[in-house]
Amino acid sequence: MKQKFYLPLLALSLTTIISCNKNNDTIDDPKNNQSVVIDNNASQLNARLDHQNAGLLPLSNLLASGKRAANGSTVTATQNPDFSLALVAQVAPPDYEGNKLRATHVAVSGNYAYVSYNTEGDRYLGGVDVIDISDINSPRLIVNAKLPNIDISSLAVDGNSLLLAGAADEGVLAKMTSPAVLIVLPLQNGLPTDAYRYTGLPSYVATDVTFNNESQYAVSGNAGAISKINKSSGAIEKSITIADLLSVRTYQNQVYVLSGTQGIKVVSNNLDPVKTINVGQNPSSAKRTIDFYSSYLLASEGAQGLGIYNINTGALDKRISIPVSPDDSNMDPEDIVTNAVSTNEKRVFVANGGAGIAAYQFDTQNNFNYIGSASFNAIDNSSSNFVISRDNYVFVATGKGGLKILKLIDLKPTTPSCNGTYPAFTGNTQADLNVNNEASYSDTKTFASNVNINRNFNWCGTLNINGNSVNINSGVFNMYGSIALKQNINVNSTMNLVGSGVIGGTFTVNGSGILSVTGSLSQGTVGSKSTSFINGKMVIDGEVVVYGNLTINGSGKVEFANSKSKLIVYGSLTNWGSVTNGTITQVK
Repeated sequence: MKQKFYLPLLALSLTTIISCNKNNDTIDDPKNNQSVVIDNNASQLNARLDHQNAGLLPLSNLLASGKRAANGSTVTATQNPDFSLALVAQVAPPDYEGNKLRATHVAVSGNYAYVSYNTEGDRYLGGVDVIDISDINSPRLIVNAKLPNIDISSLAVDGNSLLLAGAADEGVLAKMTSPAVLIVLPLQNGLPTDAYRYTGLPSYVATDVTFNNESQYAVSGNAGAISKINKSSGAIEKSITIADLLSVRTYQNQVYVLSGTQGIKVVSNNLDPVKTINVGQNPSSAKRTIDFYSSYLLASEGAQGLGIYNINTGALDKRISIPVSPDDSNMDPEDIVTNAVSTNEKRVFVANGGAGIAAYQFDTQNNFNYIGSASFNAIDNSSSNFVISRDNYVFVATGKGGLKILKLIDLKPTTPSCNGTYPAFTGNTQADLNVNNEASYSDTKTFASNVNINRNFNWCGTLNINGNSVNINSGVFNMYGSIALKQNINVNSTMNLVGSGVIGGTFTVNGSGILSVTGSLSQGTVGSKSTSFINGKMVIDGEVVVYGNLTINGSGKVEFANSKSKLIVYGSLTNWGSVTNGTITQVK
């Protein structure tokens, strides 16, 4: 019988069984391998993928006055983030013989994202989804592979091999003396095949796996070990017993393993001890991961939050408490835990269980700045168990809520080319900005209220507007750089955006208005499905994404500057106007 430990209210779990002996590792003959159940029925698979709640994901700035870290340093909450996030798709967990699986981990390789699953309760049952992410605006679920009688805790892609760390039911795999197992599933053109090789590991469950150029490394929890495994034969070349192992990573020619009770053990590629980094203790019943940025090691530390350590000295640089929205203040504290951390260049994403995800960023002086937080409670009350960010994607495994696929929108493009040298803005940012005389500025500012533009106006840099509306009534508004609008924009004359922008509410281009976008523009918050209107002209040289609904009335026009330009609509599209030099794409 299988017994599982669970994160509070999370479907994700690591596993243990109570009736197995824990002996040495064994390698099984590939002839004895079990089959993988492959499903590549596109229509059935993509019924699990939907864009129902697609839209900009508001990042609530929950540390508006800064927040103290554990060692007394201050975490700065930036008012001018240089990126935004949009939910582009959700993937519901698969079913198998009446059993609902739970998302546990994500790996990314090339144009594919691989999502692992296990099963709550006594049954061992795991699976892997393969998602084509070559088009970030329309990811596609193309293959599901189920492994009956095997749970999967974690996975990694090593060339043409999919590495699966998990646990097998007793008696299923020949010669296994303990349930912990590493599965090596061959890939053909990035897709899983129907047979695998496996290596038995000590203890009840393999919790994580990684690799370098020479070897693969798997860790198993409880009375487990870190094992160095030969890539060709699957043989364990060396193993070191360390209790309560949760995560393993390779970095700068060393191997880092996170123990729930013994901190982080740093070893050589041959598993020779190097040093110990004392991190906050975590019970082995929880999901925890580590990642790296420059000379820092970042560790998820459960209720203690995020720990940031100096790799060279092992000293704690700072520990970041979990930001919690007032909307989640009544949540059970045991549900608010840091489960995972992922770095993407200078950006850092943290999975905080019921509190959702938090985004941070290192600046050029390596100060750690808070960008904001977002939960999925309004969508499905799912909990963020794992997060990984690669390129312009962020993937969040949410257990029973499946997978959330987020698009990372860059709001800080290369230095814009402005038509002149402009002064900084020295006016009041808390009241309405009324432009009644021609003006030009070069600055980064956040305006708390509305903006009304009645004369020619140039802004070079970053402009954030938290008021209800931006109205371009007359004159020409040239925006060079990035603009973020919390609510709505009404274009009655001419607006030229050269750079990038996000609009939380709607845009309306009225009869004589012209909205020209050279770069990118995204509209609509998660689940809102508000309607934007084009009654005048929109000119697109780049990409405009409408997460809500779009109506182009009879006098409305959309002009594409070239064949690479796109207008993508996730909601309903009503077109009574004209479209030239291209077509509108509707995501369904």
